[in-house]
Amino acid sequence: MGTSAATGQQGEELAASYLKRNGYRICERNVRFKRLEIDIIAYDKKRKMMVFVEVKARSHPSLEYPIRTAVDQRKRRALRQAVARWVNKHEYEGPGRIDIVCIGDGKMQEHIMDIGSDFY
Repeated sequence: MGTSAATGQQGEELAASYLKRNGYRICERNVRFKRLEIDIIAYDKKRKMMVFVEVKARSHPSLEYPIRTAVDQRKRRALRQAVARWVNKHEYEGPGRIDIVCIGDGKMQEHIMDIGSDFY
C-alpha cells in the first residue's frame, strides 16, 4: 500500500472483518470529536457490551517495538475522553470497554481486550 494512511485504512478494514468473524456487530467507524477519534465502535454480542476499538497497523511489525506499545498513556487518555463524549452524546448507560486490535504486515496480530475502560 505504501503510505501510513493507506496502511491504517487497510488495518481498519482487517480489524472490522476480524471483529465480525468473532461475533461483533460493527456499529460505527471513524467517530470524531474534534481531534479525538474512535476507530471502530462495535457491539460484543457474547459479552453484551459496547466495545470501543483502537486499531494499530504497521506495514512491517518489529519484535523490538511491538505494535501494542503504540498505545501509550497519552493515547489511552484521549481514547477515554472520546469514549466519554460518545457515551454522553448517545446517553449510553450500558457496559463497555476499550480494546486494541493490532494489525501487522497485512495480518491480524493481536486483540487486547479492556485496556482500562474506566470511563463509567
